[in-house]
Amino acid sequence: MFAPFNQLSHDRSGPGLSLSIARQSIEADLGTLTVRDVPGIGCVFTVCLPRHVLPETRMLL
Repeated sequence: MFAPFNQLSHDRSGPGLSLSIARQSIEADLGTLTVRDVPGIGCVFTVCLPRHVLPETRMLL
């Protein structure tokens, strides 16, 4: 499903790159993109990204 140019639905209007690009982008930020099938309804996509602590900034007065 996440392979480039792979289309599983009957709608072939796009090139089939969206999920591949999304997964690569999310994994570049050390996250994960998963999919769960919900029979009769569709799919649920979940994006998990790590929390990043921002460095403390000093306010200039």
